Amino acid sequence: MYNSYIYAITFLNSKRPENFYSGQWFSSILCLKQFIKSIHEFCCISYYAIIGLNLQVKRDLLLAGMQGMIFVMESNILDVLNMTAWRMEPPQLFGSFHIAASLITAVLAVLAAVFFARHADIEKNVRKTLVLTGWLLLILEVYKQYFLYYIVNEGAFDCWFFPFQLCSMPMYLCMLLPFLKDESRVTLMTFMGGYIFISATATLIYPEDILRPYISLTVHGFIWHGLLLFMSLLIIFTGCTDAGPRGLRGSAVLFVIQCIIALNINIVAEPVMPAIRAAHPSVTHDWAAMFYLNPFHVSPQPIICAIQEAAGIPTGLIVYVIAIAAVSSMVVVLSKKIFRESVLDNTDDDL
Repeated sequence: MYNSYIYAITFLNSKRPENFYSGQWFSSILCLKQFIKSIHEFCCISYYAIIGLNLQVKRDLLLAGMQGMIFVMESNILDVLNMTAWRMEPPQLFGSFHIAASLITAVLAVLAAVFFARHADIEKNVRKTLVLTGWLLLILEVYKQYFLYYIVNEGAFDCWFFPFQLCSMPMYLCMLLPFLKDESRVTLMTFMGGYIFISATATLIYPEDILRPYISLTVHGFIWHGLLLFMSLLIIFTGCTDAGPRGLRGSAVLFVIQCIIALNINIVAEPVMPAIRAAHPSVTHDWAAMFYLNPFHVSPQPIICAIQEAAGIPTGLIVYVIAIAAVSSMVVVLSKKIFRESVLDNTDDDL
C-alpha cells in the first residue's frame, strides 16, 4: 500500500507541465478531455492508495492530492487561457472599430431588452432574467481575472482591475435580488436602471479602458457593458424603478456607500501598488482607481480630470459623485414618465 502512496505522489507531480507558464496552444476539446482524465486518474489512485494506510500516511496523501489537483487544474486553466490569448494592436479611441463595436453592442442590448420586456409580464420574470445575467457576469469576471493574472501580468495581481467598479456592481446586486424584500429589491433595480445605465453608456462612448492589446479582453469589455446596458434597459422598459423620493434617495445612499468602499480600497492599495509594479514589470498600473475615486491621483476620465486640475482633486471627486447621482436620478425620473406601465404590480414571491 505504501508503494501505491508513492506512486500517487509521483503521478500527481508528473502532471505539472515542464514549461508551466509556457504558451502552448491546445484545442478546447483536448484541454477538457485531459482535465477530466486527470481528475479520474487522481480519484482512482487516491481510492486504492488510501485503503489500509495509517492516519499519518492518509494525511500526507491528502495534502499531496490537494497540491496535485491544484497543479492539474492550473495547468489546464493555463491551456485554455493561452488558447484565447490572441494579441492585436489596441483599437484607436473613436476609430472605426470603437464606433462599430459600440453601435453593435448598443443595438443588440436594446433589441434584447425589448424582447425580454415584452415577455416579462410579471416582476418575477424580470428578476429571473437579472439573476441569470448576474451569474453570466460572474463567469465573465472569473475568466477576466484569470486572464489578467496569468497572461497579462504574468503571475501578479494588478489592483487596478480589482472587481469593484461601478460597472461591477450588477454582478453582486443581481445575486442579492432573490434574498431581498420588495422595497429593497426595488431600490436595487432603481439603482441599476439609473446608475448602471449611465455607467454602461459612458463606457461605450468613451471605452479607453476596455480597448486592450488582446482580442478576448476587448471583446469581453464590450460584451460586459452590453449586458449592463441590457439589464438597465430591461428594468426601465418594465417600469421596475421607483422615481419617487424614497426610491431616488435609496439608490443615492447605495451609491454613496459604494463610493466610500471604493475610496477606502484605493487608499489601502496606494502603498502596495508601487511595490507590486516594481517586482512585476508586466503590471502597468501603480495605483488603484475603484469608481475612479482616488484621492492621490488625477482621474483618467477627461471631464473629471479637467475639474481636478482646475479646482483640485477633492473638489473634482465631490463634483464627480454629485454629477453621477444627479444624472442617474434624472434618467430614472424621465424614463418613468415615458414607460409608465410597470410589472411591479404583478408580483410573485417565488423565484
